[in-house]
Amino acid sequence: MLLALYGAGAMGREFKYMADNSAQWDGIVFIDDQGKNEELLGCRVMDYQAFSERYTPDQVRFVVAIGEPVFRLRAFGKMKRAGYQGAVLCDPSAYISPDAEVGEGTAICRGSYIGSLARIGRNVYISTGAAVGHDAVIGDHTRLGVYSFTGGHVRIGENVFIGAGAMLRDRIQVGNGSIVAIGAAVFDSVPEHVTMIGNPARAAGETDGRAVYQVQTQAAAAAPAAEAPAQGVLTRTQVAEKYWEVFESCFEGIDFNPVTFHFHDDGWDSVSHMKLAAELEKAFGIHFKGREIMRLNTFGSGLELVRKKLCN
Repeated sequence: MLLALYGAGAMGREFKYMADNSAQWDGIVFIDDQGKNEELLGCRVMDYQAFSERYTPDQVRFVVAIGEPVFRLRAFGKMKRAGYQGAVLCDPSAYISPDAEVGEGTAICRGSYIGSLARIGRNVYISTGAAVGHDAVIGDHTRLGVYSFTGGHVRIGENVFIGAGAMLRDRIQVGNGSIVAIGAAVFDSVPEHVTMIGNPARAAGETDGRAVYQVQTQAAAAAPAAEAPAQGVLTRTQVAEKYWEVFESCFEGIDFNPVTFHFHDDGWDSVSHMKLAAELEKAFGIHFKGREIMRLNTFGSGLELVRKKLCN
């Protein structure tokens, strides 16, 4: 059976490596509506029309390799309407309880944990190290960020975005279309189409069904002025995502929880600390003065320092 990865960007590449590790597929093809490349990692790349003309539903299974929930939903719907069935793509290092249920089109990345009797919907993306507690329910087209934690009996709706390192207390609900920002700690249920930020998490505007990475100012406007992103540069969510990319690249190969990771933990020495400072300065066009670098001793304090400097 052939595996079709809908998306030929960074996530597509990661999913290709996951598929290679599973040794389950006879071949891999990428679907890319932008049509910029004809080949990626030795695999053919084609737009949806060319793909549908070449491959029938009984020849392939698919997984959407797009991070944005809105676009994941659209791509999944297009494939299902044409009769294609979704695969379950799972890294061999992930743990899925034998009595858990996982819907079609779902991808479960390295080191993730799915607890007993958990129910994972269709077209869900579970990032590296994410944990889903027992009896939890994750709705269709939802994304769980890197090292996020979803407690037992939590019910997450459809088309929800949970940021990296976010923590959801047991027995709460998150409504359809909501966003839980990176590092947020959620103790109470979240309504539909609301953005939650901070610890403890607080509502910071409505999502309006727009793409997560294109949300502009509603959440920022509701946050304290000192935490607001620079106008015309990056939104609060974009800063957090970019910060995570830099942070992760500096500690590649180290298994850690970014919410609790501290300077003296294994893997974070003075060399990696200075590398992090240098990479953040380059990525955001900022400069750390004197002892400001010491504020990079945790994930959260470093993120808030970068946000503050971007506002100045």
